[in-house]
Amino acid sequence: MHRVMRYLGLIIAWLALWRVAVVLEFAPHASIWFPPAGLSFAAMLVLGWRAIVPIAVAGFVSTAWIAEIYNEPLSVSSWMTTSLLFVIAHTVPLGLGAYAVKRVHMSNGVNGFARTVLTFLLVAALSTMFTSLLGIMAIWEGGLMTGAQRWLSWLPWWIGDMAGVIVLAPVFIAIVSWRYPRVQEYLGELSFSLSSVKWRAFASRLSLVIALLCLSLFLVHHTQRFEASFTVFFIILPFLWIATTASPLTSVFILALFSGVMALLVSQLQLIDFALVYQFAMTITAACVWFAMTIPTLMAQNAELTARVARDGLTKAASRGHFVQRLEYKLQSSQSKTPCCLIIFDFDYFKQINDVHGHIVGDRVLVSVTNYVNQQLRENDIMGRFGGDEFMIMLPETEFSEAQAVAERLCLGISQLQIDGLNDRVSCSFGVVYCQPNEHAMSAIDRADRALLMAKKQGRRQVVASAA
Repeated sequence: MHRVMRYLGLIIAWLALWRVAVVLEFAPHASIWFPPAGLSFAAMLVLGWRAIVPIAVAGFVSTAWIAEIYNEPLSVSSWMTTSLLFVIAHTVPLGLGAYAVKRVHMSNGVNGFARTVLTFLLVAALSTMFTSLLGIMAIWEGGLMTGAQRWLSWLPWWIGDMAGVIVLAPVFIAIVSWRYPRVQEYLGELSFSLSSVKWRAFASRLSLVIALLCLSLFLVHHTQRFEASFTVFFIILPFLWIATTASPLTSVFILALFSGVMALLVSQLQLIDFALVYQFAMTITAACVWFAMTIPTLMAQNAELTARVARDGLTKAASRGHFVQRLEYKLQSSQSKTPCCLIIFDFDYFKQINDVHGHIVGDRVLVSVTNYVNQQLRENDIMGRFGGDEFMIMLPETEFSEAQAVAERLCLGISQLQIDGLNDRVSCSFGVVYCQPNEHAMSAIDRADRALLMAKKQGRRQVVASAA
């Protein structure tokens, strides 16, 4: 019963949206934007091929309705043939497009939102192009369109369907997702939660773009100049701001309401001669909004990748590359005149720990020791992992004697640590050097490494310092 009611609701919604589009026609069988295309795309993305049945019923009803509107009586056989061809033309390209977008998004995962957006826009353009071509052939075969009207209607039909998909399909998906939470699994980062909407900001931003739209339309209405209609493209700029600062739900609904007001005013102000410009403006604005919506996601992903590159995954110490970069900057910048020391330490007999107790215990030793070292360091000090069980510490604004004391304190503290799964105590050897002004980072590291080797040769668990 619930499925029947759902399908009945889809039929009624499709026909209601189709009737609105017919009222706003500016060329034979071509509206400024075609909301049923967006509803069909969204329904087939969410419901799959099950959505074809209610869409087909709506298609058969609309074909008979078209014949009545254009005073073109159809026989039963002509009606059946025309309706069937129209349903195939409308559902197959859009259905394949919805399936492609769904598969691409699910294979990309939540980190592939930008690629999904690009796929969605490309699929919307191609699927609606085939829908318009096949739809015009179906209407023409039924005798509801002349040969001259075919070419007159094809481009407006295509752009109208494309606007319906790009602008309105996300709105219908959002509405469906409120009723069926599982849809969120397909949306990934494109969350349509109402809790993400700040209603005051929503109203102010919507008012801004509507006001700018009205200014553009009334300028065209007053001057009747074709070039004045292109002022509508400037509204892309505030839309870019909205898309990069508001939630996806806010951006999607503002775009949908904006397109509806545009279509209505173009019709009411008798600006039919400029309708194609506004069709393109609607589609291009929507595409820009979708691309702009990926910017916050890409920025967040870049920040995450930067953090991953800068940090060692196990110990959370700075990565080797990041540490060397920071040390080089310190030694070569204007801060090079302030004292800076470098400590290198590694574990004594660490290979035996791995061989006897296993790598899990070995990793636990690394994490425990580095956590202890981090607790002993100051906020401006930096610890990095040089590789394996070898670590580096940069001590800015630190005199050589202070650095030696830090190394001695760490050497003693590490030897007193108790680590789960390990009965024996661990120890580390340390090399300490004073960094010379304008010295290259690798030169300082090499000197510290030689001091560490000397500590190893002298019996381990000790500190060797070299000022020169």
